[in-house]
Order: sequence, then C-alpha cells, then structure tokens
Amino acid sequence: MIRNIRLGAAGFFALLAVMVDFSSRLMSVLTDGALLAVAVVILLPLLKKQ
Repeated sequence: MIRNIRLGAAGFFALLAVMVDFSSRLMSVLTDGALLAVAVVILLPLLKKQ
C-alpha cells in the first residue's frame, strides 16, 4: 500500500516537473512575442514616415 502511494507520488511529481518546464517555455515564447509586437507598434509610425 505504502509502495503504491510512493510510486504514485513520484510519478505525479515527475509529471508536474515536466509540465512546469513546458509551461515556463511556453510563457517565455509568448512573452517574447508580446515584446516584439510592442516594438513593432512603437516603430510603425517611424517606418510609415519614410
């Protein structure tokens, strides 16, 4: 019984570690995209003048 609980907990925490790593990477990509979009919006009037 205790062995099954330990195996389940270990599997759960291993899965959680992978999910946190994936969501961290996803958030990093989304943040980079948002910052790039803001930079384009800021530079757009300068590019239209030329």
